[in-house]
Amino acid sequence: MADPRGPRRPGAAGAAGRPRHRWKAPRGRGRRDDGVSASVPLSVGGRPAGLLHDGTDEPTDHSPRPFVHPLLTPGGVTVSGDRPSDHPWHHGLGIALSTVTVAGQAHPVNLWGGPTFLRGEGYVQLPNNGVQQVRSTDGRSADSRSSDATEDRVRQQLVWRAADGAEVLAEERIWFVDAVRARGVDWFRTTVSSRWTNTGGGGLAFGSPTTSGRPDAGYGGFFLRLAQTFDGATVLGAPDPSPAGDPHRDAGGVRPPPPTAVELDEAEAMGRSGPWLGVRSATASVLMVPGRGGHGGPVPWFVRTTGTPMLCAAPFFHEEVALAPAATVEWAWSVLVADGAVPGAAFAAAARVPFPAVGPTDPLGT
Repeated sequence: MADPRGPRRPGAAGAAGRPRHRWKAPRGRGRRDDGVSASVPLSVGGRPAGLLHDGTDEPTDHSPRPFVHPLLTPGGVTVSGDRPSDHPWHHGLGIALSTVTVAGQAHPVNLWGGPTFLRGEGYVQLPNNGVQQVRSTDGRSADSRSSDATEDRVRQQLVWRAADGAEVLAEERIWFVDAVRARGVDWFRTTVSSRWTNTGGGGLAFGSPTTSGRPDAGYGGFFLRLAQTFDGATVLGAPDPSPAGDPHRDAGGVRPPPPTAVELDEAEAMGRSGPWLGVRSATASVLMVPGRGGHGGPVPWFVRTTGTPMLCAAPFFHEEVALAPAATVEWAWSVLVADGAVPGAAFAAAARVPFPAVGPTDPLGT
């Protein structure tokens, strides 16, 4: 019987159900029959770092959107998941929002995929799955640049639409890939710079299932569905600032140097705000870092490492963020991936590496 989820992409589970962890990028760009780019290989210094899809071949109830899968470490290990059986609308790395309140729409627009959480009703599959429609892609690949190129940039123009086709907002998004070395560890870094402009004519409010009444379900933002190899992975984050009158100080008032990273259990990390969050398995490590944001400060995190591994910088976890008509908000996030189980100090060092400048008029900054 044919797989109801459609053909598998590189990195999906094989015939025996075991995930394939290594993948070699195709040469050149994938294109649909109409000539519009359907996928763009991302590379660093000629080494494959991932494959950017435009999402047009996804079902409507997946809320089609651009995403990267596979997302690869420098050694070629796949850290992303795509179309997992538990949530087939989860697709690699991208921007996904579950709850966007739009003037004139009967229900919140779902740009995450799958059902929508409604207060007092739970999850309901509604006719409200929107789309992040790619209008144009202007990219450069390492194949078209000098042989010593160490970065790759793709600029996209998008329109977010409700299920009825109504325009919600216009977005300019830049995907930028480079290499980072910190405390002796080599990482591939994928940075997304995103500018949202409310073009729908009414106010918008970005929320989450938690703002709709479900505790500890504040997902939505910069989202990575992790490969199943991260089931049971360790979660790491920045330590909380030391309180005044720290009881760990010795009699002379001297405190040992604080740790640069701490291990967190899943419940402790869920909804916690911090400047970065990471997950570590035996085969690979993933670090997510927010740059500038619509309301600044450390971002809340949504993370799971049991059963359904995923990591999300979730600025709408605890409260809605409004965007007035014609107003603009800018975001930036990076995800860094490395081979093996990286020490906590190396996570912290990589998180401190400055964000890259992606263009002469649009530098990314914290």
